[in-house]
Amino acid sequence: MQALFPRVYFCLFLAIISCAQTTENTSPTLNNSALEALKAAIMDLDSDSVMRQGHLAISIKSVRSGQVILEQNARKAMVIASNLKLVTTLSALEILGEDFRFKTDLQYDGILENGVLNGNLYIRGGGDPTLGSDRVTNSLDLDALMALWVQKIQAAGIRRIKGDIIGDDGIFNENVIPNGWTWGDIGNYYGASAFGLNINDNMYKIYLETGKQVGETTRIVRTDPVMKDIIFVNEVTTGPSGSGDQSYIYGVPYTYHRNIQGTVPVSRNPFVIRGSLPDPPLFTAQNLRDALVRKGVSLEGAATSTRILIHQQQYHPATPTRKPLYTHFSPPLSAIVEQTNLRSMNLYAEAMLKMMGVKELNKSTTWESTDAVKNLWMKKGMNITGFFMRDGSGLSRSNALLPDFLTSLLIFATKQTYFTPFYKSLPVAGVSGTMKGIGEGTVAAGNIRAKTGTLDRMTSYSGYFKTKSGELMAFTFIANDYAGKEKDFRRKAEKILVLLPTLP
Repeated sequence: MQALFPRVYFCLFLAIISCAQTTENTSPTLNNSALEALKAAIMDLDSDSVMRQGHLAISIKSVRSGQVILEQNARKAMVIASNLKLVTTLSALEILGEDFRFKTDLQYDGILENGVLNGNLYIRGGGDPTLGSDRVTNSLDLDALMALWVQKIQAAGIRRIKGDIIGDDGIFNENVIPNGWTWGDIGNYYGASAFGLNINDNMYKIYLETGKQVGETTRIVRTDPVMKDIIFVNEVTTGPSGSGDQSYIYGVPYTYHRNIQGTVPVSRNPFVIRGSLPDPPLFTAQNLRDALVRKGVSLEGAATSTRILIHQQQYHPATPTRKPLYTHFSPPLSAIVEQTNLRSMNLYAEAMLKMMGVKELNKSTTWESTDAVKNLWMKKGMNITGFFMRDGSGLSRSNALLPDFLTSLLIFATKQTYFTPFYKSLPVAGVSGTMKGIGEGTVAAGNIRAKTGTLDRMTSYSGYFKTKSGELMAFTFIANDYAGKEKDFRRKAEKILVLLPTLP
């Protein structure tokens, strides 16, 4: 009988401890059926066979109070994929400002007399990732941009150029590939690096004529834009109808040899795949030269770049002696952020990161620029323990952060003047971007705004939702190293996401 009381008290003690842990991780005011259903769904996924070797992390907080509503592994470092763009874009809005505009300068050296430029024409890049792309409102596509530049050059009275057309990308470092990017990514459009002079999203299209039967060879019909000097080794074969684009382009910056492997589905029309431009500064100079020739401007020199001239020991920096001809401005940063998050534009995120490095540290390599981001959030009092940043886009698997850190940044953003454009940049469940197929026909549709991230065996969602009472919540959901196909895991994760707006 005497031994019974210590056991009873011990069990009561454990119950008290358990209760205390629950109230620490979830709001007692939300300890209701909706919250219990959400917890149960999370537990079901965590105990699912797909998560047997994986890790699931969740952080949900009230924007108004900062109170933790629910969390699991929220202070464990997790691979984040494209949701790192939220850190990058918020940092850019803080450091550069929502009204910041990248600029590109047309300049010349030598003597301009009687319509003859006895010197070179320069395209001085300012890191603008939207140059020659019409993705962002009020930005011009490649053809329209070239037409505008030719008009500005002719308006300056230039009818003949004896020197070269030179693409100058010196604002950023020549080593453009961030650490941790893989061979299978960098030749494809989503692996396009950020140069000091970018053009056409640093991307080109390849049109493939497929076979009629599975296994047959494909044929390259054309590229858009036209690619000079590029050599393709095409090993892409025809796959089953509906199998999607399973092809990969292999190649590195500054080289013009490309291997293409994999499959594309049977198609009646040419099937389009997209690659990363080998040398955007040179490509820009070539396009401007061609556009000038078409408009009757006489050119004696070649199209080249400062990088090529430096390697040939034929270039001496002469920016102070150059004369301005025209300055081209990008759309405001707020508009670029919108496309970065909505369309998950890796190039835009990388360019923003490098520009932050230039502004804050006078350094432009990716790994140096990450220090500008880390320094920012340390100064803001954020705990950056477990924050590992290797690029701006999240393409590297070496990136990692604590879910609690990202949710805290999302709350921080709500108190800033740029919150409205940032909030609008996030895809809407059931409506837009990568969230379009999530929560259709449920209360989540039109409610949840979230960035999505995907790498091999890795999926993340981060953003905001409103409860039934209209309270704004910030959340981060990350799964690392799950088994099976990504589309199957997303269906399981969706069961959790659609429960978020059911909280009272």
